[in-house]
Amino acid sequence: MHSMSIRKFDPFEVDKNEKQFGYVNVLDTIGARFELPVGVVNGSSEGPTLVVTGGLYPTEYCGVESASRLFQLVQPEGLSGRFITIPVINMSSFRFRTPMMKLTSSSVTPLDGGRINSVFPGSPDGRPTEVLAHRVFDIISRADYHVDFRGGDFPESHLVHTIFLRTGREIDETAEEMAKVFGFEYVLPGTPAIGHTSPGTLIYEAMSRGVASIISESGLGYREQPLEEFIEGHVLGTFNILRHFGMLQGAPVKPRRQNFLDMTWYRVSAPLSGVFQAIADYGDIVEKDQVIGLIKGLDSSILASIVSPIDGVVHTMFTRRIVLPGDPLYTLLEVGEPTGWGEP
Repeated sequence: MHSMSIRKFDPFEVDKNEKQFGYVNVLDTIGARFELPVGVVNGSSEGPTLVVTGGLYPTEYCGVESASRLFQLVQPEGLSGRFITIPVINMSSFRFRTPMMKLTSSSVTPLDGGRINSVFPGSPDGRPTEVLAHRVFDIISRADYHVDFRGGDFPESHLVHTIFLRTGREIDETAEEMAKVFGFEYVLPGTPAIGHTSPGTLIYEAMSRGVASIISESGLGYREQPLEEFIEGHVLGTFNILRHFGMLQGAPVKPRRQNFLDMTWYRVSAPLSGVFQAIADYGDIVEKDQVIGLIKGLDSSILASIVSPIDGVVHTMFTRRIVLPGDPLYTLLEVGEPTGWGEP
């Protein structure tokens, strides 16, 4: 087995029992230049292909770190099939790292203003973002399974969970299975009518091409230095997938409990301007009418109490400090039935 890093290579030409990290040329013109970082671990025997991706939203740094680290952790010995990691999909946005720019948190490509997670499967002859999406999708479409590593973005304190898509086809069962096996406490279904799983998104288009695809959400976006517990969530979840589908020996680790989340979003916004003091944070179980935050004046007087509209769990606490009327403060979801995957 040899591990090497090279500038240009074809991920599907890495020999059996080898691993390589390199850069796939996407576009090289006067107007735009893209390279896609890709790590490949080709196992010692035949088996499925699993692709993991980070940096679809490049400031969700926990996913980038996890996808990078897995290249070092997965070895060809004992691996059946092929493991591919793309640590950063949108390198242009990853490099354009000014935190104050909305471009970064919405994964807008600075070169052309394109939003990559709305243009899959892309086009080989389109604008730069479409060409990038096409090249990424060319790799993912040849896989059996795909996991997109995500986490909270800059303004978000974000619940750990997986997301799978219900399309009405047989492949839905495999995607739901993956979302459970990954091992997080919560599993959120999605439909094509919901923005983050709608046509043009990576997960929707992958599923449409017969690649079972899920999203794993783990990470606090406002921390540019990711915490180990959130990195480990993506990493251990990936090893659960590898073991579940027979790519590695051993059984996946089951969570102590695991529940579905209801797909109805409850959003709480600031009723007036002031200093936002969060009381509840991601993952907190709250009751209807419970005070989950305050808006205060600079004399520390309470201008407004923020209450939960439901019995449920905090999905996102938005980390802004000064708020204006209408600014989002929280999203909450109701907790559904057990998935049947957690420990008895």
